[in-house]
Amino acid sequence: MTERRHRLTPWVIVLLLAGAPGVRAELQPAAPPSPKAVEALRQLKSTDPFERQKAFLRLEALRELSTAEPIRSYLHHKDQEMRAYTVRALAAIEGPQSVPTLLETLKVEKSAKVRRAALLGLEPLQQSSAEILPVVLKALRDKDTEVRMTAVDIVSRIDDPRAREAILMRAKRERRPDVRRVLTMALKRIGQP
Repeated sequence: MTERRHRLTPWVIVLLLAGAPGVRAELQPAAPPSPKAVEALRQLKSTDPFERQKAFLRLEALRELSTAEPIRSYLHHKDQEMRAYTVRALAAIEGPQSVPTLLETLKVEKSAKVRRAALLGLEPLQQSSAEILPVVLKALRDKDTEVRMTAVDIVSRIDDPRAREAILMRAKRERRPDVRRVLTMALKRIGQP
């Protein structure tokens, strides 16, 4: 063990004593993957897309932190399905620690399917970072219809005046009938006729 690991600054000690989320996890090594996780990681290399999808879903359900790094290697895979599954799995496994990855994915990803997966991954993590709301609000203007529909659904469930205002603004500007259908439900959800 290095000398650096033994030195704890006073603020780290305070965070440890207060039980700050994420701090203990970073100081303790992750347990090795379970046999089920090892098998799922092996399945990720399958040539069968269905087998790979099942592997990602199994890893997402297991939520073993030790599988995050091997999964992360698929973030730049040539197949957009693999990238989308990767984003969702990382969100489930890492929780708030995945927020920077998900935000970056929304910024740079060309595939609408992957951007949509990043939005869905961010939805349960909204309370963990103030950076999430502006990005989700920006997704209301995404060029892809499916991404906008997902953003409308997510934003309509956020209890924040900015979210409400953004839904009202999108309702005024949106022209696509499929997005307008989702907006109609969203407006009801926020108490607008």
